[in-house]
Amino acid sequence: MCDPISAILTAVSVAGSVAGGAVQAEGIRQQAEANARAEERRAELAERQKEVNQTQASFERRRTLQQLERVQGFNRAAGAERGLSETGSLTDVADDNAFEAAQTVEAIRYRAEGQRDNLTFEANTALERADSYRQAGSIGATGAILGGVTGAFTTLGNAYYSGAPLKAPRGAR
Repeated sequence: MCDPISAILTAVSVAGSVAGGAVQAEGIRQQAEANARAEERRAELAERQKEVNQTQASFERRRTLQQLERVQGFNRAAGAERGLSETGSLTDVADDNAFEAAQTVEAIRYRAEGQRDNLTFEANTALERADSYRQAGSIGATGAILGGVTGAFTTLGNAYYSGAPLKAPRGAR
């Protein structure tokens, strides 16, 4: 390793190993960060969708109750027009309509709760994946740096030992 060209080549190789490890580490870190940001956006989208679903469910419940009021008003008017009192079959029809509307409102509520729970799970899972991507990126970057440093030391060791003659062990002669 005495000749200057070998020393320069060894130095360039060592610098290249270290720089390559650093560049690879930065690439791994950036990819992990991009994946993590994408997962965070998925979580945000799920949260927004929960709000949209809740608004939609509220609208559907309100519309169902308004339809019930219209039907009951129509039935009362039709009954009064025919001279029926608000007892007997007219009351039965009103009760049936109210029961059906209540069932519809409950179905809307249950569906909205199920969607909300699914979207909450989806958002939480996306955030967990984001954390995992960041951890994997950190570990991958550390591994790339260690690989670069190890490569540099291997190059130095090879250069050092290639310049010195190998000697046989003492008892082997």
